[in-house]
Amino acid sequence: MPSRAAVRRIVAQMIDLVPDDVLDDLRNEDPVLAVEMHYEPIRARPLPTQSATGGNCSVDGYYEPFIDSDNPLIFYSDAVTAERARFTIIHELGHHVFASLGAALLDDLDRLAGPAGDPSEVEEIACHQFAGAVLVPMQLIEEIAGDGVIAPKHVLRIRERTTASWEAIAVQAATYPERRTAIALVREPGEVSFVAPNGLPGWPRGSAVEPGGPLDRALRHDCKCSSEIYRYGLGGAERLYCDTTRVHDRLAVAVMSPQRSDGGLSLLEPVDPIWKQRDESCEWCGDERDVGWCNNCGGQRCRTCGRCGCQKPVKNPVCPGCHLQNPFRTGARVCRDCETDGVAWIADRRIH
Repeated sequence: MPSRAAVRRIVAQMIDLVPDDVLDDLRNEDPVLAVEMHYEPIRARPLPTQSATGGNCSVDGYYEPFIDSDNPLIFYSDAVTAERARFTIIHELGHHVFASLGAALLDDLDRLAGPAGDPSEVEEIACHQFAGAVLVPMQLIEEIAGDGVIAPKHVLRIRERTTASWEAIAVQAATYPERRTAIALVREPGEVSFVAPNGLPGWPRGSAVEPGGPLDRALRHDCKCSSEIYRYGLGGAERLYCDTTRVHDRLAVAVMSPQRSDGGLSLLEPVDPIWKQRDESCEWCGDERDVGWCNNCGGQRCRTCGRCGCQKPVKNPVCPGCHLQNPFRTGARVCRDCETDGVAWIADRRIH
C-alpha cells in the first residue's frame, strides 16, 4: 500500500486541476448542479433505492464513462444524508478528473501500486481523499487549530463552517498535524461508530470499547486526558490519551493520541497484546500464529500458511492416500491410518 504522503501529493495535484470557483460551488451549492454546470457533458443521476440499500452492503455511487463515452455518468445514492451524498458525488468526480483531466496522474497510480499492486485500489484511496480535501480544505483546519494539536472542539468548529459529513471531517482533521492520532465518532453506547486513524492501525466500525472508559461514557459527559485502550479487545491494542466532547444525545467526538492534549507528562501503561493473553497454534498446519493481526477475529496469523482464526479446517478431511475421511495428525499430509501403514510417499506422489 502506498505511503500517505505519496497519495497526498497526488491529491494535491488533483485539487490544482479544479478552479477555485468550482471548488467553492462543490462545497456550498447543490453538488449535482455544480458538477453538471462545470463538467458538461457529465451527468449525475440517483441510484434506484433498491440498488443502494439491498443486500448485506450499501453502494453509495460509481462513475460510469462507458455507457456513452460522450456523456459520462455519476450515479449516487440519495437514500443517505445530504452530506454523505455530496461526498459520494465529489468522490466519483475524482474518477472523472483522473479519466479526463489528470491522465498524467495515471502513471503515478501505476508507480505507487507497484508491479504486484492494483492501481484501481490506489485510485480509490486518492478519490476518497480528494473528496475530503475539497470539502475540508487543510487551510481551514490550520486556521481553526493553529499550531496546536487537534482537539474535539476543533472538529466541531470545522463542522460549523463546512458542508462535510462528520466522517469526512474526521478523516481530514486526523492528518493535522503529522502525529499519531485517531478521531472517533460515538453514536451508540459501548462502541465506536467510525474511526479515522493517522499513524495507527484501523479500528473497525461497531467495535466494542473499554467498559467504563471515556469512549464508553462519551454520550453522557465529556472527558479530558483520560486513558483509553485503542482497539480494545483486538490485536495491536494500545493505551492512549482520549478527549471527548458530547455533541448531542446520539453523537460524541473523541480524539486519541499517545500525547496528552494539555502538554502534561505521559504516564501511559502498555497493554498486554493478545498473544500474551492466549497461546494459539494454527489448526491448519500446526505452526504458531504470531504474525500480524486480523481485525475480524482479533487474533494473529500463522507464520507458515498465513491463516488466522476466521476459518476452521474440516476436522476429518479426505485423505489423499486412502481417499477416506479419517483423522489427521497435526501438520501431517495423510491420515493416521496411512501413516501407520507407511504409505505417506504414495500420498506425496499423488499430491504433486
